[in-house]
Amino acid sequence: MKLAQEFIQLPILFDAEKLKAEVNAIPRSHWIAHHEGFKGNFSIPLVSVGGGNNNEFKGEMACTQVLKASPYLMQVIGSFNEVIGRSRLMGLEPGCEVPLHSDINYHWYKRVRIHVPIMTNPKVIFHCGDQQVNMKSGEAWIFDSWKYHTVKNDSDIFRVHLVIDITGSSKFWDVVKQGRVPWDLEYNKNFGVTHFEGGTKQQVMTEVYNSPLVMSPGEVDYLANELIQEIQYDDEGKESDAVQMIEKITRFCQDWRCLWSQYGLNRKGWPHYHALRQAAYEGVMKYDSTVLLSNGTPAPRMFLHCIIDSVLNVEVESSFNVNQDIEIPNSKVDKPISRNALCPCGSGKKYKYCHGNIS
Repeated sequence: MKLAQEFIQLPILFDAEKLKAEVNAIPRSHWIAHHEGFKGNFSIPLVSVGGGNNNEFKGEMACTQVLKASPYLMQVIGSFNEVIGRSRLMGLEPGCEVPLHSDINYHWYKRVRIHVPIMTNPKVIFHCGDQQVNMKSGEAWIFDSWKYHTVKNDSDIFRVHLVIDITGSSKFWDVVKQGRVPWDLEYNKNFGVTHFEGGTKQQVMTEVYNSPLVMSPGEVDYLANELIQEIQYDDEGKESDAVQMIEKITRFCQDWRCLWSQYGLNRKGWPHYHALRQAAYEGVMKYDSTVLLSNGTPAPRMFLHCIIDSVLNVEVESSFNVNQDIEIPNSKVDKPISRNALCPCGSGKKYKYCHGNIS
């Protein structure tokens, strides 16, 4: 997610020693090597699809057994009072690094990552854009994941961060406003520590709907416009690769809206949706080395990871019971096909203003 600053420290502190004790109690065998094989990078799922031992983004999230057995980790995550997405303990071996990258896929484009360092060292440095910071144990940080970022562990310890993904409610962003940026020398507010509360079972709200079955035309247009605004133009005029790519993206959005108006979420439309997105991506692949975004990423890659991969997600069909009628409060009559239709009770009012009134 794009932020106003590369790093923002939240006005929250946690009990670092209690966190360390819980992490040390987790068997080493629970640490999983990075799914792309990054040297020295490991993780333990805490909130995952189905609460399983996986690295998935799409589907109903649940707390894993490791998290359920770690009451202070559970309290820390629950203390944000946010709907929690995929969250993990992330480990980095001495002398290793998180490779330089930018998060441009659908999951992270509008999700913010909270980092709570648990085991760290002054020689562990987080780089983002042209800024860098050493996050201390027990602190809570967010960062601009749109910009290229990396972490370098030049210490002799196994670095561990609790990493929590959320979309962020309005209350969360109110908290962010009370945070600080590390280069603001005039900021000297002391943060209170959130200590462990024994005997209290912390509730953690987890995501149920995090990927659309079929993305609505409105969201497709929004993401496409975001992408277009980030494209860097050259001086070659109307025939430039950037202009041509924007034209192809625009045509994709127009054709997607037409398909949506015919099929909506219906299975019959899935092959048509898939064929359209396949053709759209193949049409822009040739611009991978010539059309760049403001952060230096090839524009076709964001088109792929933020839009094309995300507009159709048949694997989450079970979360969308499209044939299930929504129960309307105070409804004592059969629901008509449209809420704008006359109410079947005979009042002469539209259904939405009569027995379908949900205000």
